[in-house]
Amino acid sequence: MELDEPISRKLLQLAKTYLSAFSKKIEHLDLNRYHYMLVLIAENEGRLTQKRLAEITGKDKSHMVSIIDTLMEKGYVYREVNPDDRRQQLIRVTEKAQNELPAIRESFSEMNHKATEGISAEKLKIFNEVLQKMSGNLQPYISPEVTFRLKKTTTLKRNKQL
Repeated sequence: MELDEPISRKLLQLAKTYLSAFSKKIEHLDLNRYHYMLVLIAENEGRLTQKRLAEITGKDKSHMVSIIDTLMEKGYVYREVNPDDRRQQLIRVTEKAQNELPAIRESFSEMNHKATEGISAEKLKIFNEVLQKMSGNLQPYISPEVTFRLKKTTTLKRNKQL
């Protein structure tokens, strides 16, 4: 019996191809990832907490801290105490981010256009509906404890495996 190729493999290959083309398009920027995260923060300027951003993107809290820290180190965002609830911090974009956001948005627009070239609006609508349906179908089977971040193997561990 032939093993069917997992749907996830096709989706991951598409994502890899898309992100590779996108990265090449904006390689002149000082940011090598988290472009969409930066766009989300900018679009919700002054209203997003780290927790809310994690909920929107489906990232766990610890990973979100790492993402925000990276964006801060690069000079794209900063944390500000929420004047309505001093226990929370709002994520805000810097002037540097404001200057680079038009190029990021334009690159997303161009990549989306190139990726969907020759595909009718009707087929794109069906594609999106199918993706949403598949996601919904799989929701009962996911566990919040499961993550798919890859861990780096140290040289010592590799040597022990040999």
